[in-house]
Amino acid sequence: MSGIRYVPALLIVLAVAALATEHGSHYPIGILFLLGLVQWIRAPASMFGSAGARLFVTVFACLWIPMLLSLPDAANPARAWKTTVLYLHYLPAGLYVVHMLADPRIRRIVLGGIAIVVGFWSVDGAIQWFYGRDLFGYPHDGPVLTGVFYPKQLFGLILAVFTPLYLHVVQRLAARTPFAWLLLAPLLFAIVLSLKRTAWIMLFAAVAFYAIAFFTVTARNLRLASLALVVSLALLATAVTFVPTLRMQVSNTMNLFSADFETADIATSRRLTLWKTGAGIARAHWLNGVGPRGYRTVYRDFAAADDFWILRGTKGQTHPHLMVLEVITETGLIGLFGYALGLLLLAKAIWRLRVHDPGAAVCLIVAAVAWFPLNAHLAFYGSYWSNIGWLVFALGCTGLNSRCAGPAPLACLQR
Repeated sequence: MSGIRYVPALLIVLAVAALATEHGSHYPIGILFLLGLVQWIRAPASMFGSAGARLFVTVFACLWIPMLLSLPDAANPARAWKTTVLYLHYLPAGLYVVHMLADPRIRRIVLGGIAIVVGFWSVDGAIQWFYGRDLFGYPHDGPVLTGVFYPKQLFGLILAVFTPLYLHVVQRLAARTPFAWLLLAPLLFAIVLSLKRTAWIMLFAAVAFYAIAFFTVTARNLRLASLALVVSLALLATAVTFVPTLRMQVSNTMNLFSADFETADIATSRRLTLWKTGAGIARAHWLNGVGPRGYRTVYRDFAAADDFWILRGTKGQTHPHLMVLEVITETGLIGLFGYALGLLLLAKAIWRLRVHDPGAAVCLIVAAVAWFPLNAHLAFYGSYWSNIGWLVFALGCTGLNSRCAGPAPLACLQR
């Protein structure tokens, strides 16, 4: 096995580890882009000949073409053009990963490496919670657990999005020793005590998607699932009882169901205001939107007179904090159609690979969690979150290469 094939594997693990920094993950992905560009020039047929590459290109087109079509009506043309053009670097970078990591053995090394990083982050976060500082000296930031991501409050979000991958690795270890299941404790502890409700939603989505893909309905599995649910609820109830900040966050979350707009708005950290304004933008620019990252430019034009963010003296927010709404407002119904089609192809690939190549399917599940329509945190078109989505999606697409052959596009997804 040529050693060069380990280069993208190392770069992927480094890119994930560098998410703990503000811009560090861009550099490994930038190297993957350059390597992919060289490979593209030298042997273009090798980059596009596999089923995994065709799926990657198709889903990429589903998201990028609407960005391109939104440019004529972009509210901030310079920002929209920059975002759209720079977004293209994910194409050769992802295709290079698909081309180089078709070997399942290398992919298992990558999964193990990412799981080690996530596990280390989880333990480090638990140390921060119990001792006030983590292994790097970062302090516990008030009620919020930040771990190695201090001072950014990204800790719970990143752990939640990688939960399917981590769960898969733990499950494989548990086949050798049941004590491996204890490795889930630091992860769940850190996500819950990050106090980020958006992370809790992603954790729920991650576990649900994983269960749909891999859970087999048998009497034994149902008993184990019931036991796991009872234990989880008991531990959560204990945590809510003895951790005041968690109890307060859970109590505030209940206000989401209030009929009073102001109460519910406060419970969502004023996201209802952002969504209300976003809906107005979407109605006015329903076909192709206001361009990538254009929400911030037109926010004031569509905000109500008593808008919370405007009254604070700001121009609003950079994005609507709801992925499906961000897609609609910035790329219109064209973007929504492409987004839905991309998710459909992603779901179909997960279903096809879940038996043949569970490791690849898990990577695609991580991508599904990252692109989950109800995510209410970072920007869908932002580079930080895009790094995660396209990296794991490319890694998942590699699983199609060992199974599929033939010239037909997306042949492996056909019945």
